Amino acid sequence: MAFIGATEKGRVFAPGWFLESEVGVVRKTRQIAQSGAEAGDDGGKYVPMGTVWPANDATAEGIVYEDIDVTSGDMPGSVVLAGRVYEDRLPVQIATAAKTALSGKGFTFIATSPAVTRPY
Repeated sequence: MAFIGATEKGRVFAPGWFLESEVGVVRKTRQIAQSGAEAGDDGGKYVPMGTVWPANDATAEGIVYEDIDVTSGDMPGSVVLAGRVYEDRLPVQIATAAKTALSGKGFTFIATSPAVTRPY
């Protein structure tokens, strides 16, 4: 279940919000496990966008592109397999082992996203 363009309590649901650019991004469908889900306010279970898949360790293969509803069990979802990522936009800090594994698979990590400035 995607939450394209929606917001809830300050959360951003724009898919791929953690990506620096769509240039060079590779996405594939993968089975998203219910075991890594968070409970939502509505009682559902969700794997949040930016979650390292399948785990935040040396087995990392990608990053979940958008929030996935896994309330009824494991579900297919879009996983980024290569791209440029803003680390400060991920829901949890990426483990060193996961970062190393993903860097070897085509990811480039940028520590902080640029500040947004608006003209007066």
